Amino acid sequence: MIIKKVVVSLFQTNCYILIEGKDAIVIDPGDSFRKIDKELSGYNVAAVLLTHGHYDHINAVNQLYNKYHCPVYMCKEDEKMVRDVKYNCTALFKKAINCPIEFLQGNQLYINNFSIGILYCPGHSKGSVMYIIDNKLFSGDTLFYLSIGRTDLYGGSEHQIIESLQQIRSLDRNMEVYPGHGEKTTVGFELDNNSYLQ
Repeated sequence: MIIKKVVVSLFQTNCYILIEGKDAIVIDPGDSFRKIDKELSGYNVAAVLLTHGHYDHINAVNQLYNKYHCPVYMCKEDEKMVRDVKYNCTALFKKAINCPIEFLQGNQLYINNFSIGILYCPGHSKGSVMYIIDNKLFSGDTLFYLSIGRTDLYGGSEHQIIESLQQIRSLDRNMEVYPGHGEKTTVGFELDNNSYLQ
């Protein structure tokens, strides 16, 4: 699997494009549709996956759907956020998702050649999730290099995010972590060095 990182938005959000053969999956297209779309040239866009519903992770979703008519997956607990600018931190920009959404069910999702594990991780938002694909963890804004996501926005809970993060203790310590902002890390490094996981 090929992983392309495209940094988008004023908040330097990491949008990930995963490529397997001729198929591509887009994780958290937070802005800059043209920049993302350029990286998708020649590929079949099989799906968009959202780790949560904040503006800086969803802003290019409508444009991707309108061009590729691909399914958009997310946790139902964040539907209120993505549909209403009052809750997704974008009241000034008036950005909301108006395309159809497929809500995640269970702990596994299969899309073409992609096998996707789902970890439900409320805390940064009510519907935050992390995805495991090809032994890589795409952690959204739940887990960062030596840090975790903020919990002071709508739906956030410090207690819940700390509790959610306990799930990574059962993962392969060598598993690479691709966060929603900043540089990648590994499960083992975070377990050993991230003060929020001690």
